[in-house]
Amino acid sequence: MKRLTLLSIVIAVICLSCNRRQAETESPAVQPPERENGLIAHVADESIVYVNIDTLMRHYQMATDLTDELSEKMKKLDAELNNKQRKFQQNVADFQNKANKGLETRAKLTEMQQQLASDEQSLMQLSEQYRLELSEDQSVMQRQVLQAIMDYLKEYNSSKGYKYILANTFPGNILYAAPELDITSSVLEGINAKYRSEHAAKK
Repeated sequence: MKRLTLLSIVIAVICLSCNRRQAETESPAVQPPERENGLIAHVADESIVYVNIDTLMRHYQMATDLTDELSEKMKKLDAELNNKQRKFQQNVADFQNKANKGLETRAKLTEMQQQLASDEQSLMQLSEQYRLELSEDQSVMQRQVLQAIMDYLKEYNSSKGYKYILANTFPGNILYAAPELDITSSVLEGINAKYRSEHAAKK
């Protein structure tokens, strides 16, 4: 089973909103955009910024720690399952040996065969149980990391006043974004500092 990785997360934090209907009522008519040298003049809107989710998830300490915990649990469950499977294979070999050499009665061999069938079914159920358990753990982990990021972005934005903080990932909906609108480094530094501080306080 490959090391679990976090899926790409799309975040949109709306901190301020414009009342469209009121603006349309107050404006008598929609004016066409001004043109400069035959081209539409655009003004950079710095109220919209973005974070690179791939970078954030790769270096966010909380995501790293939770992924390591899940990986350790996966190894533990895998080891337990392998031990049970080895024991089962030994029982199968013992049954075949006794059956081939006629070391047990027909009734006893039938009983052993039925027990092996039951053990095999139990192993299959246990394997599925472990798979579902790890899948659920992964989903919970992803939601925990996402919630932590969204909570921090609200806190981060309280002093910034951005209208939107978008998530840039590959592949994604953002095909191009100006580098000066990238706040990934600033967010990563702050969110890691907060996590380490909270994590140290719990010890």
